[in-house]
Amino acid sequence: MHDLRAAQLRLGLVEVAGAAVTVFAAYVSVRLGARIGVGLVAVAALYLGFVLAFLAVPHVAVAVTVPVFALVPAAKVLVSPSLGPVKDVISLAAITAAALVLVLERRRPDGTVLALVAILLGLYVVDVGGGHGIAWAQGVRLIGEPLLLLVAGLTLPSPRRTLHWALASLVATGCGAALYGLLQQQVGQWALVGWGYSFSTQVRTIGGRLRSFGTFDDPFAYAAFLLSSIVAVVFWMRRGTLALVALLVLFAGLGFSYVRTAALIGVGLAGLLLARRGSTSSGVLVVAAALVGGVALLLTNAGGTQTRSYQSGATVITLNGRVSAWKEALGAPREWPFGRGVGTVGTAAQRATYTLSPAASPAGAVRAVDSGYLATIADVGLVGLAVLLALLGRLLTLASAAARRGVTAGWIALGFLVTLLLDAVTRSSFTGFPTAFLGLLLIGVALAAAREELEAPWTRAASAAG
Repeated sequence: MHDLRAAQLRLGLVEVAGAAVTVFAAYVSVRLGARIGVGLVAVAALYLGFVLAFLAVPHVAVAVTVPVFALVPAAKVLVSPSLGPVKDVISLAAITAAALVLVLERRRPDGTVLALVAILLGLYVVDVGGGHGIAWAQGVRLIGEPLLLLVAGLTLPSPRRTLHWALASLVATGCGAALYGLLQQQVGQWALVGWGYSFSTQVRTIGGRLRSFGTFDDPFAYAAFLLSSIVAVVFWMRRGTLALVALLVLFAGLGFSYVRTAALIGVGLAGLLLARRGSTSSGVLVVAAALVGGVALLLTNAGGTQTRSYQSGATVITLNGRVSAWKEALGAPREWPFGRGVGTVGTAAQRATYTLSPAASPAGAVRAVDSGYLATIADVGLVGLAVLLALLGRLLTLASAAARRGVTAGWIALGFLVTLLLDAVTRSSFTGFPTAFLGLLLIGVALAAAREELEAPWTRAASAAG
């Protein structure tokens, strides 16, 4: 009965929103006419259209969001840099739709998750260690959108159907990205530069070999996306020819990224698969070994004589070796409790120097701290890191509880979490696009789907019988 009332309320909300869109469009055409650009109208229409889609057909909206997010980085290079904000418009639409559901339907996701998200966002907004300039605004946006997309995934209606569509879209998009990465190996680095890609951003080599980056900005985001697609194949698809072909394509594309962390994440996922098949102790040990390996990779620097740089405000600081760079980036120990300030170093500092496309930077420069955990310390200190770890721990607890009860969505959420947590050891994955944006959205949807399945009448009856 409650579900029927909720569906009726959403339908009424969609009708009201549709009427509002019609009135808005009429007002714009009559009162403003040619005084506003077509681009602004297109952005407003895209935003309102996705708000309605996330409310009325969330499974379609999320399924469309997956390939759009994957294609935006390539579209900025091959079509126009002005397409970059599309991801922010869609993210804001999903967040708006979730807020409407929260307010009007009185549906609440896990209270602990909501509280921890609010606290972490509060630390970024207050920014005890720094000021409130452009870099701060970029830092708040980069952490705020993924966290709120997590809440949106936990809140949007019809989570089980949405998860099904999202995973199908993820597998198809991942295979497409992998095939494009294989094509890049065939055409070579110079052809890619001729297409518009840059040696200072996308095109990278290792030992003279091109590192495929697919439709993304770098090989690392490409590898993380393919690993998430592998999670969907392994933990969701039925065994068969289609799943085997998808895995072969994904692993082939992943191999040509030459990302060392991908091997560690693969080990972690293998441990998770062991646990699903009943070898829980062995699986946990394998996942723990992968985490230790990631920390070891974080602390070592292959080729210690290589010069590395990172962005600090408008200044590029050049250091030799990761540990030295991190020490400089994190500042003095007195700054560690609350950080040096949001956007002082890292991705937000770099983003503050350009509008739609990256400014020129030294080839090989590391524009962000190499670890999402260390980047959090730099932004909001050890206090912020503690809140982040508590949030991740809560997500793991919810996913593990569902997985122990045999809910597939719980295992899928664990797979996405293991991928994100290990990837963040050596990358700023908690603010990276599309890693954090899609990763946290899909984690939220998977956890909501698991909760819905556990709360279904037949599930409760089976648990009681057991």
